[in-house]
Amino acid sequence: MNDSKRVSVVMATYNGEPYLKEQLDSIVAQTYPVHELIVQDDGSDDRTVEIARSYEQLYPFVHVYVNEKNLGFQENFRTAVLRATGDFIALSDQDDVWFPEKIAKQVEAIGSCAICYSQHLRGANRETAHVVTYKCAPERQLFAAFVGHSLLMRRDFAQDPDNWLGYMTYDIGLSLLAHFRGGVAYVAEPLNWHRSHDDSASTKIQLDMYQQHVSAPTWQPYVYGWSNYRRLQKKTSWQRFHQRMIYESDAVNLLVNRLCRLMLRRDPIALLQLCWVCMRHRATIYPSETKGLSGLIHGFFFPFIHAYHCTFYDV
Repeated sequence: MNDSKRVSVVMATYNGEPYLKEQLDSIVAQTYPVHELIVQDDGSDDRTVEIARSYEQLYPFVHVYVNEKNLGFQENFRTAVLRATGDFIALSDQDDVWFPEKIAKQVEAIGSCAICYSQHLRGANRETAHVVTYKCAPERQLFAAFVGHSLLMRRDFAQDPDNWLGYMTYDIGLSLLAHFRGGVAYVAEPLNWHRSHDDSASTKIQLDMYQQHVSAPTWQPYVYGWSNYRRLQKKTSWQRFHQRMIYESDAVNLLVNRLCRLMLRRDPIALLQLCWVCMRHRATIYPSETKGLSGLIHGFFFPFIHAYHCTFYDV
């Protein structure tokens, strides 16, 4: 194994006592040597820091920091990343489990790209978890980011302040900007288990923002999705994000540029055009199969389906 490239693992923690030890064990057991594991806590009032400190005493490459005040998970991750000194930076949630060759396979795959992402397992327990795959096209990342816990990034890209969009969920900015600033690599196999539970930050945001959600929606996205789409359009974060992506994609990716321009407009004609473009490019934009009549319908109404559960702009 070529382990000449140093890898820093950055973990942001907050009240992660129930799951932290299992995740730390999976990181220190990586087949690729970890240059440093940075754990930055955001003011936990459980045993999170105590558990992290116990690993710091056992492993010289583990470094624990505690914020003087609560920053929130966005800023906690960003400032923790600035502490890293490795060639690559891998982001870690506190409640996942990494498979032993996660880092090794991503270092091998990343090449000259800015980031490398992978499939992952998602579920309440590992035995019944399902495989999650994200399409790599930049037009897809307008709607669904490569999740942070699947990312390995070059340090110069990860520590560039221009790549962290503080007004929305950090990983969607990193995911999309990587296409325009170095490229994206992919490992087509699950490299970690992302544990689903009600205490996770993403679950809490979604439950707080969208009380009308049901576990298996049918008609709901077409009704609530439309109203949510109009609500999102009024957000400053929505406007700033799409204006930024118009700038980044100008003369580079005409499809992303057109989608962003349409999403900034609030007239009915622009909305119909957006639905039409999403239907035409459903093979790369829609997350799953888009065959037949149902595929055409899902593709056309995708802006509403996406807006039904979108929390990117609500941080």
